[in-house]
Amino acid sequence: MRSEKVVTRKVGDEMVIVPLVNSVADMTRVLTLNETGTAIIEALNGQNTINQVEEQLLAQFDVEQEVLSNDLQNIITEALDKQIIELIA
Repeated sequence: MRSEKVVTRKVGDEMVIVPLVNSVADMTRVLTLNETGTAIIEALNGQNTINQVEEQLLAQFDVEQEVLSNDLQNIITEALDKQIIELIA
């Protein structure tokens, strides 16, 4: 699930992520995601399991499952570290 510590805006196929510090945008840490990164963050909506996200992305992009699985795990770890997404029970 997307964290409330960031604001996101989709621009075309890309997404801009602005971290919030004390409810104020931290413009020094703005992230821009490409189409693939945007699809991943959108799929991690708190309703899909990781397996469902992987299946959705495999249908959307021309990529091998093993490559996608590794990339997805790396992106999830990084997004958690940067507080872009949060774990839900």
